[in-house]
Amino acid sequence: MGIICEFELQSADLPLCGVARELDSRLIVDTVVSGTTGEPALVFSATDVDTDALESALLGDDSVVEFVAIDSAIVKSRYRATLETDYVEMYTQLVDGQTYPMGALVTEHGWKVSTQFADRTDLEAFRDACQSSSVTFRPHRLCETEHGGDDYGLTVPQREALLTAHRLGYFAVPRAADLEELAAELDVTTSAVSERLRRGTEQLIGHTIASTER
Repeated sequence: MGIICEFELQSADLPLCGVARELDSRLIVDTVVSGTTGEPALVFSATDVDTDALESALLGDDSVVEFVAIDSAIVKSRYRATLETDYVEMYTQLVDGQTYPMGALVTEHGWKVSTQFADRTDLEAFRDACQSSSVTFRPHRLCETEHGGDDYGLTVPQREALLTAHRLGYFAVPRAADLEELAAELDVTTSAVSERLRRGTEQLIGHTIASTER
């Protein structure tokens, strides 16, 4: 049985917070790149921001070693950034442990994160790593789950998006909710919801009705 925890990491010195502050916008962390023998890396996206201003902010952020733009049909501004940070211990605890980072938002004040931990021991180990890095760990919601991150090939964010869409009536006829309402419920962007629903549906079909056609 896993534990899903939504929490906030409060420190304006965390990576990319300076970028969010300069742009007066939030950055959406799509993927945390595993393997921490070197410098941490992640994939993030931004909406409704000027690309030149974003890249200028990245160049001016001391925590960013290098970055590269990634093509996306869903999000205009998506980048992979390699980071040089004092928080490698905290990052290592999150990525190399039995955890599943479900998503994060970067603001000028810190990071808002949702993560599935294997158990309370892993959660407490991550909390301790935050404290040793002088980062305030502030939990907002905690729940237990019996579901892993690979049911029918689904990731946890995809499963959460599909269940939320079903609960709010997104798939009903007539439709009872739109992408904006789903995004508000999940606290992500409409583009992120759209991509999770699309990829989640593809995984469901591939692991159910399409599997009989092979």
